[in-house]
Amino acid sequence: MSLRGALHRLLIHSRPRFWLYTAGPFLVGYGAGAAAPSQFAEPQFIYGMLYFLLFANIYLYGVNDLFDLDTDLLNPKKAGPERAAAGAAKLLAASAAASALAAAPLALDPTAAALVALYLALSTAYSAPPLRLKARPLLDSYSNWLYIVPAALGYYLSSSRLPPAWVWAAGVAWTAGMHALSAVPDIEADRKAGVKTVAVALGPRRTMIFVAANWLATALILTARDPLMAPSLLYPATALYLTLRPHLVPTWYWRFPAINAAMGALAFLYATRHIWSGYL
Repeated sequence: MSLRGALHRLLIHSRPRFWLYTAGPFLVGYGAGAAAPSQFAEPQFIYGMLYFLLFANIYLYGVNDLFDLDTDLLNPKKAGPERAAAGAAKLLAASAAASALAAAPLALDPTAAALVALYLALSTAYSAPPLRLKARPLLDSYSNWLYIVPAALGYYLSSSRLPPAWVWAAGVAWTAGMHALSAVPDIEADRKAGVKTVAVALGPRRTMIFVAANWLATALILTARDPLMAPSLLYPATALYLTLRPHLVPTWYWRFPAINAAMGALAFLYATRHIWSGYL
């Protein structure tokens, strides 16, 4: 495989349309903890954004694709925007190892190092034996709070504090819902491969009820803290709509990167309002 071909293959496996799912939380978390605009020029922020845009996703999805090699052959998504690891296993393994090492500059002290290690550990445990949490209903969804860890790390790097408990609670519920929704389009492929996900266990409609319940919990936690976070109610409302029309979930699955990017932008503006208020 040529260098250009290898880089292109890595780009595909890193899921560019989902890059913001790790970089976005880091940005929002860092902004929530920052005290001045100048902090966005600090090397730890710039490198953190680079890491969670690219390397964190190469690790997460590289490990995922390596351990899904047999099941991905049955997954129609892998014939479209995504690819199975067939023919690129050594490339993915080497790139995942390099991406894990690339996190070292973010481990500035024991707390930051623990958060980096937590992200890598959860990313591994989700796909790799012996835990392989993605094949354990409910644990598959509730292990996806790995996407909140970049936010916690960003917040810690800019403020030297960890996020409060309510942030963790809202994040765990939201990521569980997002994971469960994303598992619905894979039900048939996972069932054929013998992988029992939360969506395989519950079926499309009951899975969307599970999604709606988790997203409602997130919205209630957030709006109880501040009514300005009421736009979060869009998520449970969307989940309820899809509960009534579960056949639309595979189509909506590809819309969520754009929806989440727009909502993430609102979250960033809200999280950093204390910084910009003096400039408006």
